[in-house]
Amino acid sequence: MKKLAIGLLALISVPTLAQDRVSKFDTNGDAKVDFAELNSTCEVNKSLFERADKNGDSVLSNAEMRSALLNTLHHPIVTGK
Repeated sequence: MKKLAIGLLALISVPTLAQDRVSKFDTNGDAKVDFAELNSTCEVNKSLFERADKNGDSVLSNAEMRSALLNTLHHPIVTGK
């Protein structure tokens, strides 16, 4: 989740956080973001993507992206590095 949040934060400005996140990563225009689309923009571990994909449909919705970002911001993952 940390890499996902860092990638999202690096690519999304603060004013954009209140707007549509999907459009930033949706390269094929289907209004969804799959792992390949997200990973082509920022390095994301597949297991982190799957954790963010709450309904298990293999794509992230705007709500799932927002939830993953906010969850990580409120509960940061602490590593030994």
